[in-house]
Amino acid sequence: MKNLFLINFYFACVLLFFLSCGNNLNEGKIINKFYEPKRIYSVMEFNPALKMSMVKIKCDDEDYVFIIENKHKGSTIAERFEVSKDVYNLFIKGDWWVKI
Repeated sequence: MKNLFLINFYFACVLLFFLSCGNNLNEGKIINKFYEPKRIYSVMEFNPALKMSMVKIKCDDEDYVFIIENKHKGSTIAERFEVSKDVYNLFIKGDWWVKI
């Protein structure tokens, strides 16, 4: 029981670490915006249990992307945000964008 608690505790710590590594910016100036169309691609993966390679088909949905720039902790940083199509069409380069 103690081992299960420790495993859950370590998992929670790792999860919190990765969640905290996300976007540091919540607002900033839009320095670039672009559209990434839907794409379908194949990936070759090796399955050690079957001792053979398999080709998997994957799909990446379309994305509407803003590159936001602002000061954070004394330095200027730029980060990528994926937004909805409606939000994408409302803003132009140079506008101030706030993440809601």
